Amino acid sequence: MQKHQASADRPGYRAFQARDDLSTYGPNALLLFIAQMRLSLDDIDTFAANALTDHSNDKKCDLVAVVYDGTKVIVGQGYEAKTARSSAPEDKAADANTAVSWLLAGPLETVPETLRGAAVEVRSALAAGTVAEFEIWYVHNLPESANVQRELGQAATTADALIKREFPESDVDVAFLEIGQNQLEKEYSRTQAPILVDDDFVFEVPGGFELSADGWSAFSTAIAADALREIWSTHTTQLMSPNIRDYLGMVRSASNINFGIKETAKSAPKNFAIFNNGITILVNDYSHDAASRELKVSGIGIVNGGQTTGAIGELSTKEAEKLKEAAVMTRFVKCTDPSVLEDIVRFNNTQNKVEATDFRSRDPIQERLRAEFAKVPDAEYRGGRRGGASDAIVRRRGLLADSSVAQSLSAFHGRPNLAYNETRTIWDNDATYASVFRESVSARHIVLVFGLLRAVDRAKQAIMSIAVNDRTEAQNRHAEYFRSRGSNLLFVAAIGGCIETIIGRAVTDRTQLTFKKNFSPSEATDRWIPIVETLLAFSKQLSPATDMGLKSQDRVAKAIDDFSSMVEATRSANPGPFDSIGVDILPAVTTPRSKI
Repeated sequence: MQKHQASADRPGYRAFQARDDLSTYGPNALLLFIAQMRLSLDDIDTFAANALTDHSNDKKCDLVAVVYDGTKVIVGQGYEAKTARSSAPEDKAADANTAVSWLLAGPLETVPETLRGAAVEVRSALAAGTVAEFEIWYVHNLPESANVQRELGQAATTADALIKREFPESDVDVAFLEIGQNQLEKEYSRTQAPILVDDDFVFEVPGGFELSADGWSAFSTAIAADALREIWSTHTTQLMSPNIRDYLGMVRSASNINFGIKETAKSAPKNFAIFNNGITILVNDYSHDAASRELKVSGIGIVNGGQTTGAIGELSTKEAEKLKEAAVMTRFVKCTDPSVLEDIVRFNNTQNKVEATDFRSRDPIQERLRAEFAKVPDAEYRGGRRGGASDAIVRRRGLLADSSVAQSLSAFHGRPNLAYNETRTIWDNDATYASVFRESVSARHIVLVFGLLRAVDRAKQAIMSIAVNDRTEAQNRHAEYFRSRGSNLLFVAAIGGCIETIIGRAVTDRTQLTFKKNFSPSEATDRWIPIVETLLAFSKQLSPATDMGLKSQDRVAKAIDDFSSMVEATRSANPGPFDSIGVDILPAVTTPRSKI
């Protein structure tokens, strides 16, 4: 992580440099920092373990991620300059064109091993029809350039054409984004202040009504669509500082939501107000003069309605000829309470919809676990309570992210497919939630399984950081295994499946397993490292279960059985790592369970 380019006027880059936990990812550190901001990730290490393609070696892309329950694909390139340059290398941007070709089309056996697992995952998501967005990123610490954007644009054109050809039933927005010095600061500013456009505006309105409570007031009315278009022409996406999703852009498909907004504005402008859901705007202040029918506003940040605003804003002059006839239902909100303001942004934002975890946070199981974690050293567990936007910027040492806790519990207890492919289901479905967060699960058991997942991720990172030419034959085998998506969670499941052999005693209920000492999550990780390093020798036994993204239960079960057999054969010959693990079985803990 280079520090030579930090300056007083670049707080975003300084925030990145303060993230010493990302330095282990080398040239991909800045790429991961941006991913955490843009995707609101609560656990960057688990994300990196599956999204990075091959940490140290030259390839055509650095990151491939399928996120938001399979609705969004991201193909990313990262670069951090060691010396000052006028722009980022164009060849890294051009490589994205080759990468999308490999990911989207052609026989899988012709795809480089570093990308094959990612290609399987991306193609499966597209074939399933869940993908709505496909984004190509190039993240670097240099000024943005037209040449780089031209290359990225070509990659986007290639991706769009291949998706239409290979997956004709899909409806996918393809976009590209160069995130250099300027854009990085904009991304960071967006996390610090919900309103970036602080100009004063005057709207002619037909009337309206006001509601208010402690710390906030809101005025509901309608504004002219052409006024919204005029504001967009000056400020564009800066208007959407509270809206993480921004404006997606548009394709020609009639089923595309942005295309539909534009068509309504052009062909039925008088009906726009009743056909469209309207927008919500955060403001610093407002005042309404009923006599003049004017609403004066200070500052604008569109928290909901980014698609509407962007679609109207990008109408051509000819397309906007009838826009004066269109009105947009609008709610202007002023808030002086920071905690309420954060909730306004969260619950109005289409990308931050109310999650099942918000309801589970009130479950007695989660309340008990939070109380138990108060006694675990150097650990923070929220149990469904979400943090603020700054959590994607500042490293919170000792935080056990909800998603990673759910994944490690599911995997350790024999359900790696649920852990990798259906994490959301854990929180959404009552029966699934009850099977993962059982009444007998304790904070110290979570530390045990979470520490194991971290140890596996650390082992993967260590292997992938070795240059290909420097790897031993065994390390190449381990790297080949870890390239498969979900391989880290399958390894956790395999260790959970042979835990009796590892600790040398019968276990009737694995949720009762804890370390004998009250370890912190970091200490638990260190405790697992010798076991993980020893058992990596048997990763080949698990490989057959990874070629279908862990979705074949029969293959997963057989792979874990084969792995367990090898551990049994090794335990007596090499007892050292096993005998030192220090796992105990504690009495059951029960808690009344409630439903959301």
